[in-house]
Amino acid sequence: MGRALLMSILLLNLVGCGLAKPHLETHHEFLITPGVGIKNLSLNDSIQQAKTQFSREFVVKEGYLFLPAKGIDAAYGEDGRISVIFLYYKLPNYVVFDGITNKGIGKDSSPEDVIKAYGRPSREGESIISEFGSVPGAREQTLTYAHTGIEFTFWDNKLADIRVTTPH
Repeated sequence: MGRALLMSILLLNLVGCGLAKPHLETHHEFLITPGVGIKNLSLNDSIQQAKTQFSREFVVKEGYLFLPAKGIDAAYGEDGRISVIFLYYKLPNYVVFDGITNKGIGKDSSPEDVIKAYGRPSREGESIISEFGSVPGAREQTLTYAHTGIEFTFWDNKLADIRVTTPH
């Protein structure tokens, strides 16, 4: 009897009859937490913390930490503490950032996906990138969630970057 029950359960599992489908997971190196940052790189970290805890390869120059090999930059203030984290998906000469937000927004997400996940933004912006920009002539759309501490930028409806900021 026990053997027959076990075989029935195994067969149902293989066929999928009446059982919940497994959740398909995609694996990314980083999880983005709005208003906080990513693993080992957070808002308010010092330059030294960012270099020792996240990457010694950060290049420090004129208010920014640059790490094109991971698709990441960070801005810091006069106090030497990180104020914004930039996570790039489409910046020329940068590796595509390998991460998603805690609500599943990442490289293949659209502006509609962001609004579905986060609701109406606190601010929206739209412009055409000038001839001096990274992608001249592209339509740039920005969705800002100031109260959450996250901002999304799209170029021609493709996610260009995510910025982690201090909520306000």
